[in-house]
Amino acid sequence: MNFIGQARGATGRFPWLLSFVAVVVTWIAIVLVSGRGLGGTLFSAVEFAPFLVLVGLGQMLVISMGYGNIDLSIPYVMTLASFVSVSVMDGGHGSLVLGLAAALGCGLAVGAVNAVCILALSVPPIVATLATGLIASAAAAVRAGDFGSAVDPRMHDFVTSAVGRVSVLAILCAAGAGIVAFVLHRTGYGRSLLAYGQSPRAADLAGVRITRTRAITYIISALLAALSGTLLAAYVSPSLGIGDPYMLNSVAVVVLGGTLIVGGRSNAPGVWGGTLFLTLLVTLLNVLHISAAVQDIVKGLLIIAVLSVVGGASRRET
Repeated sequence: MNFIGQARGATGRFPWLLSFVAVVVTWIAIVLVSGRGLGGTLFSAVEFAPFLVLVGLGQMLVISMGYGNIDLSIPYVMTLASFVSVSVMDGGHGSLVLGLAAALGCGLAVGAVNAVCILALSVPPIVATLATGLIASAAAAVRAGDFGSAVDPRMHDFVTSAVGRVSVLAILCAAGAGIVAFVLHRTGYGRSLLAYGQSPRAADLAGVRITRTRAITYIISALLAALSGTLLAAYVSPSLGIGDPYMLNSVAVVVLGGTLIVGGRSNAPGVWGGTLFLTLLVTLLNVLHISAAVQDIVKGLLIIAVLSVVGGASRRET
């Protein structure tokens, strides 16, 4: 009983801990079933994780505002940015800097439109971001119609580079998660964001600049989605469905990592735990030779079960 109490206390102080426990359990299961080495399995997961970590951090900031705040435009921004960046870079014949700037410009535009729709036009976030995302998706489809550019080898080399066996991109994203955590807990913007998530009325009475904080948050989320789409396109080449898996997964990794779905508490390091768990889960299902259709069912049921447990614990805390 004392051990159980200590475990509950640890997960209460470190809500992201459960996601890393799930990582270890899934990791061991893969090794036992497949006979693969421990290191190879984990390094492979770390290599694929950064793309989801980036969008997860953006989604985390949005969800931290609570009260229905969510960004459903993420997968569509990723898709549009992937085509735009590869087109401008043009297989290494164009400018790498301009390609990245053009992709981020797409993210900035979508984030700004989301902010205007939500804050100025009072459109619910779930509707505004989905509608804006569909517009971005249409733009990506138009660009894909005559698309013939190759991936810039410089970007591909960067995305696939490693220090030893650890992906350079993963190292940078880990540092990025640390920066986001610092911003949330040590800057005026971060404190304003969390204060609004805990109580919009109290934040307003305390003089928090709510409109500016929310606008900045949606823009950051879109920028991170555009960056992730650009990097992912350099890894696997752009396609119209490149961002599809990231809509649900970006929400799942946030809550699995210990961020309250009702807002007011964020855990940037936990996004890594949630991402590694989902990545290893897919690997386990593939090792078991489970069909794609059944995989979706299994993943959905497991994600719902874990989110229900985390959500129940969150409600008890509040």
